[in-house]
Amino acid sequence: MPKNFFSAHNLGADWLDLASDIRLGTPTAVFGVSAPHRALIASTCFEKRMVYVCDNAQTASRMAEEIAGFSGEAPALLSAKDEVLLYKDAVSKEALFRRLNALYEISRGARRIVTDIESLMQLFPKKLPVLELREGQEQDFSSLAARLIDMGYVRSASVESKGTFALRGDILDIFPINCENPARVDFFGDEVEKIKPYNFITGERLPLVGSLSVCAATDVFFERGERSRIKEILFGELSDFKDPAAYNRAAAIAGELSARLETDAPFGGASFLLPVLENAVCFDEFIGDAVYVFDETKLVSDKLDALCKEHAERFRRLLQGGELFLFSQGQLLSREEFEKKLEGRACAALQAFASKTFFFEPLKIYNMHSTPVGRYLNSFLNLAGDVRSWRTNGYRVMLFCGNSSRAQKMREMLSDEGISFTDCPAELTMLKGVAVLDEELDRGLILHECKLAVIGTGDMYTKSPAKKRIRRKRNDMFTSPEVGDFAVHETHGVGKIIGTKKIETTDGTKEYIALEYRGGDVLYVPVEQMDILSRYMGEETPSLSKIGGAEFEKVKQRVKASLKAMAFDLKKLYAERAQKRGFVFTAYEELMQEFEAAFPYEETPDQLSSIAEIKADMCSAKVMDRLLCGDVGYGKTEVAFRAAYLCVLNGKQAALMCPNTILCRQHFETACRRFADFGVNIEVLNRFKSPAEQDKILARLKNGEIDFIIGTHRLLSDDVKFRDLGLLILDEEQRFGVEHKEKIKNMKSDVDCLTMTATPIPRTLHMSLSGIRDISTIETPPAERLPVQTYVVEETETLIRDACIRELSRGGQVFILYNRVESIFSFAAKIGEIVPEGKLSVAHGRMDKAVLENSIMKFYGGETDILVSTTIIENGIDLPRANTLIVIDADRLGISQLYQLRGRVGRGSALAHAYFTFKPEKVMTETASKRLQAIMEFTELGSGFKIAMRDLEIRGAGSVLGREQHGHMDKVGYELYAKLLKEELTGEEQTIADLDVKADAFIPESYIEASASRLDCYKQIAEIRTVDDYKRVCLSLEENYGKMPQEVLNLLVIAVLKSYAARFNVRKISVSGKGGRLELPSVNSLADERLASALEHFSSSVRLDMTKAPAIEFPAAKSARDVMLGMTKFLRYACGGKAA
Repeated sequence: MPKNFFSAHNLGADWLDLASDIRLGTPTAVFGVSAPHRALIASTCFEKRMVYVCDNAQTASRMAEEIAGFSGEAPALLSAKDEVLLYKDAVSKEALFRRLNALYEISRGARRIVTDIESLMQLFPKKLPVLELREGQEQDFSSLAARLIDMGYVRSASVESKGTFALRGDILDIFPINCENPARVDFFGDEVEKIKPYNFITGERLPLVGSLSVCAATDVFFERGERSRIKEILFGELSDFKDPAAYNRAAAIAGELSARLETDAPFGGASFLLPVLENAVCFDEFIGDAVYVFDETKLVSDKLDALCKEHAERFRRLLQGGELFLFSQGQLLSREEFEKKLEGRACAALQAFASKTFFFEPLKIYNMHSTPVGRYLNSFLNLAGDVRSWRTNGYRVMLFCGNSSRAQKMREMLSDEGISFTDCPAELTMLKGVAVLDEELDRGLILHECKLAVIGTGDMYTKSPAKKRIRRKRNDMFTSPEVGDFAVHETHGVGKIIGTKKIETTDGTKEYIALEYRGGDVLYVPVEQMDILSRYMGEETPSLSKIGGAEFEKVKQRVKASLKAMAFDLKKLYAERAQKRGFVFTAYEELMQEFEAAFPYEETPDQLSSIAEIKADMCSAKVMDRLLCGDVGYGKTEVAFRAAYLCVLNGKQAALMCPNTILCRQHFETACRRFADFGVNIEVLNRFKSPAEQDKILARLKNGEIDFIIGTHRLLSDDVKFRDLGLLILDEEQRFGVEHKEKIKNMKSDVDCLTMTATPIPRTLHMSLSGIRDISTIETPPAERLPVQTYVVEETETLIRDACIRELSRGGQVFILYNRVESIFSFAAKIGEIVPEGKLSVAHGRMDKAVLENSIMKFYGGETDILVSTTIIENGIDLPRANTLIVIDADRLGISQLYQLRGRVGRGSALAHAYFTFKPEKVMTETASKRLQAIMEFTELGSGFKIAMRDLEIRGAGSVLGREQHGHMDKVGYELYAKLLKEELTGEEQTIADLDVKADAFIPESYIEASASRLDCYKQIAEIRTVDDYKRVCLSLEENYGKMPQEVLNLLVIAVLKSYAARFNVRKISVSGKGGRLELPSVNSLADERLASALEHFSSSVRLDMTKAPAIEFPAAKSARDVMLGMTKFLRYACGGKAA
């Protein structure tokens, strides 16, 4: 649809008059308008800047989408910062970045601004700094880092998230908060040479751009000399605190802020000081001249009063506890201040009913009526009938289908019904009949005065098509070990990396990784052999191995023997399953499409691929045994329900088995809602059913009256008989007991089975088991799920009360994590005193199972508001009303535990809060501090930071492979375990050659300064297996760090040579400028036809030495590197590759 297709002049006289009054600044009210009608007015009647004010963020977001649908141009959507009163050590930045993005658009001249009243009430920066980079521009490179840090950007070794940058040589990598992708900026001295955006997920290069605007990543900017003035204010206000405890707390905050103000660098929690900054202003000053349009002024007025009341109560509560200062009240405008700012400004009100307007008195009132559109929801015949009726009465019709495939299908259906249509003309006045559009517009309307029927995407289809959005999947995280990590050497076992060391010998300079072992012994591992090292990843801190001892070799042999047996069993199981013939389900595509269309959300790509894989299994002759992995709330249940519906359509029964009654009830309630319109008989069987009810259910199940049964392990009892079971769905199978698992195994033998788990599965394990265990993964969160706002704060009673009251006041629930069983009840009693308004329940692992389930069930059912628990809460339980998490002594928990805990909240559409607290008087260890900082840095959904996700994946591996294998995994570390497993399953085991290379081979610090980045690169180089890998790593290094020095080029060639040599089990590689030598394990190696062929092909330049063990000798060259290139050519030819 062309931009400005809808305009006041082509909609009628009333629209022109309304636009004229608004242009003249006349206070105006429009009554009788629905939400789509308001969006159309906002899109057409405002020539100068418009600020559209809603009562809440959700309404503002929907209105912004509808305005974009009518105008063809997205407005700036200004959102609020979530927390403005508390002083935080650190806070997740999503909400701030969203706000700053909108401020950036406004500063660039955005004409339409949509916001909610809370956003306007908060403080704004007087001016938002922007760094402009253009090709050919001179930019002082030496001061670039300092400037970006002043703008709120964080310098890191590599760019991993928005708001970060990295400098390497003359290259700047930056991820501006106002861009969808990061960019690499090449400098030549101080001149910007090239600006190269790249895909954040894949690393793929995107087309070059001529310029890049970098918006500030903070809204706190200090003027020169302002820091000392602020310190005076902080200490000056301490005299207002009369209570000693409040004074001490406020003094601690003042002291901490004062210390941070001593440095010039920005710091977490600086926004606490906004009310006293010279650079902080109110909305009117930042936005400038504009018309303020209020969406339902009564709702906006009520929300304003509620905000002011909550702010006043929180300010009083937190001030009494010394958590803030008198100036903190200025973080939010009062109603009086807000109304004063509006005086003399042009205002308009859009309301559904004629009623009093707030904030201003209208001088002009319009009554503009439209008719809402009926809900067709995939009922094309009803829509076609109405289109005919409209056309008969002279109405023009616009059908917004949402995408090209829907639009094409709509055109075909209209043709079949004999209804003529056109494409969208250049402007509305040219539209004569029915127009079918690819564009999306959520809701439509019928305008009678201009005889126009606009039908929105949401009016015709159950859900809107997915919006284009970049979602970062959980990558297989790069796992090179770093200094301080435990690492596993394939020969010597577990050691601790204590650093790197360059050693100069007569052969040249090389870098070694120093590993400390038991007894203080140190092993130096050449960096070119880094592929035999892996980061130790297990659940416990490992004990160090002894260098040269047989202990680790014995452990390894035990693990290999166990893996050999398991690999044999897995292969045998797969062979048996392949021979078994299962029921072949009919696809019933039309009926399935109807069921799928009733799903009220847009499926994620992972859901769709999982559904396709499951359908393919069920409609084939094999017996399905598929594992479905995905975090809670990512949509596994919907995937399982579609499988169940397909089963029921084929006249068979489906069963869903859960490990506890809570999950059982949760699934039953969800299923009843989902299948309500599809005639599926559903029942639940668990201990809450009386014996008489259970007998009745069992009888109905046996005679086939029940289509879909949901239950606990009660379904495994001998008295449970199915008429015709076709599908068994298991939720968290690993949590069932051994006896239950054996019965499940028997049930699975000839029935299709789908197992769901919320524990992530390692991709390496996934690959190793492919073809043996069918696995589908869902790694992308649903579109409506918001990231959890995360805070690291000192634990105080004032803070706990504030967080709880804030959540309870919006009808939510609170998790408080307290991980000490012995004192949990006394702690819960203390919480009861702090928050007497909330009903409490307690849960911990030593409780009787029934008592524990009842406690959690009360919380699930909303009978209690606050759950004080240990880490026992099951990962699979979905509690959409629990949107605040408080973790006591968060510094005592592991990073993966913190990540998992944060995932317990924020499963609904409301914004969730997670408070990670630590004791005020406690001196935190550096490790604990880094742990808490890490969880702050990776708040993006599905991001999963390196160590945490790998730790979770190890648990997932244990759940798939069983407890015995999990024990073996802990002994040798996950990565070596996965490597041994792969060797057993494929039958491939490679020899590692000894290296004697007389050449400098290392990465100089002048090339890559950061040790962590150097180790990463060493790992990448050591993992080179082919010439293609070699080229890819070369390209990556040059892209990231510039032209490679000779030492790095040598290292790369050693890596590719070593890899090809391993394919022939070469024992030793010797290289110098005088020539090269490959020592083979035995005379039998010469029987390999590949080597014989290569020896014949290169007979003029290589010779075979049979003096001792057979060896292939290569001639001298200009350098050791040239010799190695010749050796690589030879081996590559032997492998079937090209000789050159």
